Amino acid sequence: MATVTGGKVVYIEAKRDKPEVPKGMNMNVNVEDVAANKDEITVQYLFTVTYNDEVGTIKIRGVMHAKEDPKKAKDIAKEWKESKKLPDEFVELVMNYVNYVGGVAGTFFSQPLGLNAPLMLMPIRVKPPTAPAPQMQAPMKAEKDKAA
Repeated sequence: MATVTGGKVVYIEAKRDKPEVPKGMNMNVNVEDVAANKDEITVQYLFTVTYNDEVGTIKIRGVMHAKEDPKKAKDIAKEWKESKKLPDEFVELVMNYVNYVGGVAGTFFSQPLGLNAPLMLMPIRVKPPTAPAPQMQAPMKAEKDKAA
């Protein structure tokens, strides 16, 4: 299992576009690149907070470093390069790290602008897809009901 070994924020932009009180926000994590070098995985990400009604935005770009078994690290980077997907277990690690960094840095920069802090209080868990629920069928009408 991968372990976060460090990271840093490389860019922050925070702005308020309207004086209204924001009525909610949307947070988005975009993984921009994944690379592996032996047992080191480097993830470049962009954390974006968009306040509803175009009140303001916060963008935080950063890098996360993690250690993993060298073969798994290589497989994770290869899967990213080919399909832009990451294994569920690794996605959880990345999302929770980015949400933590986004919450801490976002709080620091949202306060002077009078915006709500972008806090995600619960850890993110990725569940494997489940089989679709069986579809219910309407009961068949009896022949005598069809004539009516």
